[in-house]
Amino acid sequence: MAGLRERQKVSTRRSLEDAALRLFAERGYDATTIEAIAEQAEVSPRTFFRYFAAKDEVLDMGWDRRQAELVSRLSALPRDLDDAAAAAWVLRTMAEDFLAERERVELRAAALASSPTLRGRAADSLLAWQATLAAVLAERAGLDHPTFAHRVTAAAAVATWVAAFGEWISDPGSDLVALLDAGYEHLHGTPLVEPGRSGSR
Repeated sequence: MAGLRERQKVSTRRSLEDAALRLFAERGYDATTIEAIAEQAEVSPRTFFRYFAAKDEVLDMGWDRRQAELVSRLSALPRDLDDAAAAAWVLRTMAEDFLAERERVELRAAALASSPTLRGRAADSLLAWQATLAAVLAERAGLDHPTFAHRVTAAAAVATWVAAFGEWISDPGSDLVALLDAGYEHLHGTPLVEPGRSGSR
């Protein structure tokens, strides 16, 4: 029963997210009410607030969970892998998780375009990912706090991620992972190689 309840909660949350993303893209964020989202998802507004404190939280698409996954994956990489390659590789593997969610990513982008408030929230989320990357890179080096070099490396990796996602959304024929690989190679002058394989740095 516990497993069934958990699956139902996940399903309801996903229905609310999908309803909100569609409405935000169609009507704009500011013109979309919580009541409209709940109606589209076939639940009550009270149910909405069991999952989200406010309607802007719907746009997170599990960022807290994904950020925890980023920490786990980065921490598991070989310590002799240099920082730039480690940051790029972990974001590359995270991007693979989005490949099956292209439609949702496109709807989210349309929602962000409709609201300066949402764009600010998205920018804060990216800064949080950047800070997390820098912190874990420092931990890999046995440091309590990231250095300037760690922060620069994290910033470059996240900027590449943003550029790749923008290209992927605007060009239906593009390959997100290939774009991230190309971005890394452009910045560092060498292809990104899977950790542990010959040629990795």
